[in-house]
Amino acid sequence: MNKNQTGGLHLPPSASGPGYSRRDALRLGAIGVGGLAIGGSLLAACGSDDSSTGASGGAKESIKAHWVYIGPPDDQGWTQRHHEGYLAAVAAMGDKMVSGYTPNIGFDAGTTQLFQQLVDDKNDIIFMNTEYSGLMSEVADANLQVKWAETNGHHFTENCFGYYLAHETTAYLLGVAAAHLADNGRIGYIGAFPTATAYNDVNGMLLGARSVNPEATVETVMVSTFYDPQAAAQASDALLNNGVDFLFGVMDEPTFLNLAEEAGVWTGYWNGDFPEQAPNMYTAGFDIGHGLGPFYTQQCQAVLNGSWVAPSVATLLDTPLGDWGPKVPQDVKDAVAAADAALKSGDLHVYEGPLMDNKGNQVLAAGETIDSLGAYEINWAVEGVSGLE
Repeated sequence: MNKNQTGGLHLPPSASGPGYSRRDALRLGAIGVGGLAIGGSLLAACGSDDSSTGASGGAKESIKAHWVYIGPPDDQGWTQRHHEGYLAAVAAMGDKMVSGYTPNIGFDAGTTQLFQQLVDDKNDIIFMNTEYSGLMSEVADANLQVKWAETNGHHFTENCFGYYLAHETTAYLLGVAAAHLADNGRIGYIGAFPTATAYNDVNGMLLGARSVNPEATVETVMVSTFYDPQAAAQASDALLNNGVDFLFGVMDEPTFLNLAEEAGVWTGYWNGDFPEQAPNMYTAGFDIGHGLGPFYTQQCQAVLNGSWVAPSVATLLDTPLGDWGPKVPQDVKDAVAAADAALKSGDLHVYEGPLMDNKGNQVLAAGETIDSLGAYEINWAVEGVSGLE
């Protein structure tokens, strides 16, 4: 009999912060841990001897795990992808795991109370699909028997670590496609907050685009939210009216896809595939859910086996492009496939010097490169990006 619970704990509406969406807390990231070491595509895998700070103890007959979500599990975006990963772990673990999830959790004192309640409920491991920073760290530090895995986290201890996506390569590949599709080389990007996520999106897209069209640019509008259809519409209108020929965004809803379709401008989605929202102009999305199911299963299995170890650097999951839209030409697909092969072989790097930022400073000398772990801490936009300082 499967003992998994399909619901979870729920806080009052005030605790969910209706103005927030995923990664709002990343505005706190400027005070997070810097200077992370450089690694590979799946960086700091569970149990590696050279990147760990502590072990978990003995094997168990069964475990209890809980997921804390910034949004609802059916948002067609960020949280839904994590929820699909949760469901994959539930299926894989079967009756060896009791599980639950709590959606719509924002950033106030009630969130700390939730984490304490989850500890009191004897959970063995707690996953978070955003960075809750100080709202969970005190509870985590006081309860070393519980394991903590925090999306885009910067709190690394013997029982807590951060995980995220290696997505600068995904952005690069979409930039290659965008440059082939955008006649004028002008790419529009709707962003939320000036975090490493946004910088790696715009940098990757521009560097990929400039491998095809050296005159390509990325024009950015930041809207300080991941879910606001009105703000997304205003940003879309501004970029489209300004003449961009490719429109991309990190929104958790499809308004910008719809408006790009109406304008006859190519587009794509950050949070997976959503081609039905732009049936004629859809390019591809970021397959952000690609590694989440295996990752969650791996972590839970390690707790069950007694082999769980907290990595001391971020675990970054491979993030491929999703399926192509039905109207994308074959030559575009072929160009992206060639770039993908070069990135995977190491013959090509997203960040390779000489490279200047958009303030005129050299950020990489000739011959220098930055890989995914280095990109996890980036706080600058490359030359050719406007609207994001």
